[in-house]
Amino acid sequence: MIAPPPQPVPSPPQPVLYRFNQVGYVSAAPKRAFAMTPRPLRSRRFALIDRAGRRVLTGSATGPARWNAHELVYTLDFSRCYEPGRYTLRLDGARSPALHIARNGGVYRALTANALAFFGNQRDGPEVLPGPLHRAPSHLRDSSALVYAQPAYRGLALLGSLTSTGARIDASGGWFDAGDYLKFVQTASFSDLTLLFALRTYPRGLANRAGLEAEARFGTDWLLKMYDPASRVLYYQVGIGDGNDRTILGDHDLWRLPQADDSRNPAPGSPTYYDTYRPVFAANAPGAPISPNLAGRLAAAFALCSQVFAASDPAYAHRCLQDGQAVYDQAAANPNGALLTTSPHDYYNETEWRDDMELGAVELYRATQQAIDGGTAGGLPHTDLIHYLGPAASWANAYIEAPASGQDSLNLYDVSALADYDLVGILRDPRAQALLLANPSVPAPTDVPSLLADRRDQILLGERLARSEPFGLANPSTNLDTVAHALGYAIEAHMYDELAHTSAFAAFSQRQLDWVLGANAFGSSFVVGAGSRYPHCLAAQIPNLAGSLSGRGAIMLGATVEGPTAPSQLHGLELPEGARRCSAGHFSALTGHGLGYLDDVRSPFTSEPTDDLAALTLLAAAQQAAT
Repeated sequence: MIAPPPQPVPSPPQPVLYRFNQVGYVSAAPKRAFAMTPRPLRSRRFALIDRAGRRVLTGSATGPARWNAHELVYTLDFSRCYEPGRYTLRLDGARSPALHIARNGGVYRALTANALAFFGNQRDGPEVLPGPLHRAPSHLRDSSALVYAQPAYRGLALLGSLTSTGARIDASGGWFDAGDYLKFVQTASFSDLTLLFALRTYPRGLANRAGLEAEARFGTDWLLKMYDPASRVLYYQVGIGDGNDRTILGDHDLWRLPQADDSRNPAPGSPTYYDTYRPVFAANAPGAPISPNLAGRLAAAFALCSQVFAASDPAYAHRCLQDGQAVYDQAAANPNGALLTTSPHDYYNETEWRDDMELGAVELYRATQQAIDGGTAGGLPHTDLIHYLGPAASWANAYIEAPASGQDSLNLYDVSALADYDLVGILRDPRAQALLLANPSVPAPTDVPSLLADRRDQILLGERLARSEPFGLANPSTNLDTVAHALGYAIEAHMYDELAHTSAFAAFSQRQLDWVLGANAFGSSFVVGAGSRYPHCLAAQIPNLAGSLSGRGAIMLGATVEGPTAPSQLHGLELPEGARRCSAGHFSALTGHGLGYLDDVRSPFTSEPTDDLAALTLLAAAQQAAT
């Protein structure tokens, strides 16, 4: 008898790491997940399985793309499944964790409530909110803070000492900028106007509209303190981040809870003196021009305040609009040298101001028209709408023609997407068209097709960038500010489709949001509390010292972290003195495509939460939930 030939032993299934949006997909929206494997799949056929074990959809994975020397990435598109429910994916014998398909965008509404909670945790001053992180009133001495001239820096090193002007102002309140305790007009104005924009534009997408109104007003209240319309001085910063490592310590030299600063009583000349008696820095001499990025953005925040509170508190709205018009009048239209942002400038190195000036003019036009229509325009410096319509269009033209136009997405450094969104609405209004016809001396404004074309070109750049990245991330900075750029592209692509009455960029917008919420190489959402895997070890003092380090219980809900960055930024990290050690996984084996990620208190480049990122998350979620 002849023995049968030996049969080949079946190779074991490949280990598969699934990556998908952990918050959920919307029934009618595009839906993609990813599978990471060390070797090519035996079969690319995948199935979508419902909770009863039924196969509801099959398809073929595309790829692979290479993430690094050890991991291949396959794309699984299950957009054809429209039925809400819980599902799993099965590919090459490996089954995924459960994923969620929701009936509508309301699945994102909880993210707006979580972002609101984050801003509550970032409050400074006497009006802190109780919560799981045990906040207490902090920096009460800011209510009589001494004003100083702009300090001199070389990089992050303070040169010389601080020079007092002798003036004092009430700089209490406001939000901490990020994981430290500094307060900046640069970032606070962006965060505040983004919250106000969401309130005005996407109210249906908000889980707690009244709560967000109160929080946005808290932010605006501090900004109103930072501009004095009587002296016409803008105060742009409270606190000093970096000192000189000898006689002056900065905020970044101490790891503590914020209320600890109120318990110290150092003598003048003590290294911790300026952490206790925090300096306020003036942006300009009385009545002198103000850096246009700050003036334009602050004016936009005040004008949006006026629009949001016009019905509920007309007196407050009127004050916001008065100050918005006043600060915009002081903008240095043709700045020389570096724009003023923060001290040191390296914290937020901004080079573009035309977008800020456009946004300021656009929102002042809308707010002033609203005040005229409501009969509350008395006492305003300007009631001639052409005063803002002409500059709005001119600054839009100037931005389009600027060297950096179209090279960025909506984020702290580029607000042109918000400006263009509202300018299109203005230019489509017959009243604005009549106003332009009646004022032929006004330079020819940018028209709607030109604005939309510029928006489209910016998003097309993002699409090109996304095609070369295995998980579809669009990031013009290559390996910096990844979460900020993904959120910005998600928002502005959605806005373009709204304005152009199309769905041309719906898939691209969704892919960017998916990436932020877990459809990335690291399998982590970058928003605390969103999904099943999110940052635990924030590079931030309050959650590190007063919160849970396990990702459960007392967490900084709604915080959005910086996210993946250049691997070179993740070496030689040190634990801040006084911090609790916390590392939730280094993800070192998953580094690829010039990106690495650490969920670690030692890694501010990836794990620090910031106000501007939380504001973008809130806006993106409200936009989706309102759809």
